[in-house]
Amino acid sequence: MPDALPKATMRGNECFISGPDADRLHQQGAVGELKKGTLVLLDVEALYLLDRGKISVCDQNGSEVSFEALIGQLEESDQEIWLRYLLYSDLRKRGYVVKPGFGPKLEYRVYERGAQVGKSPAKYLVFGLVEGKTVKISEIASISESAKLSKKDLILAVIDRQGEITYYDTTEVSL
Repeated sequence: MPDALPKATMRGNECFISGPDADRLHQQGAVGELKKGTLVLLDVEALYLLDRGKISVCDQNGSEVSFEALIGQLEESDQEIWLRYLLYSDLRKRGYVVKPGFGPKLEYRVYERGAQVGKSPAKYLVFGLVEGKTVKISEIASISESAKLSKKDLILAVIDRQGEITYYDTTEVSL
């Protein structure tokens, strides 16, 4: 009989895993944050692991939740969850370790392949843009300045209507 999947419980936009599975998942995938033996996953991390068949997710009542149901639940409080998930998932599939960025605009900190989180700094800050959605150049300049101050390379990730993502490395943006 195959081992049962680690069971995660969703509360708000965070997911919690306790017990020996918490440490194992954290070490294997560099996901979440361990807090007193409990692994706390961001919404996109939980979606990614659920989609990849690495965890099962339950609501607070203990009922198992499907990927589609979880997306629907999370969309109630975050209209951008699908786009954030697409970006997170694409970066992970490319072999990067992805952690939360700085504030709502700089979505993710991305570590070079092979880097150890906590021992090496993130190399990139990723800003997601949706094709066809207007963004002010002053907003991009502000984000560029934040990346520069944090000594990270700014990557613009443009998500098209089909969900395909194109990445652009930037140099300093100024007005």
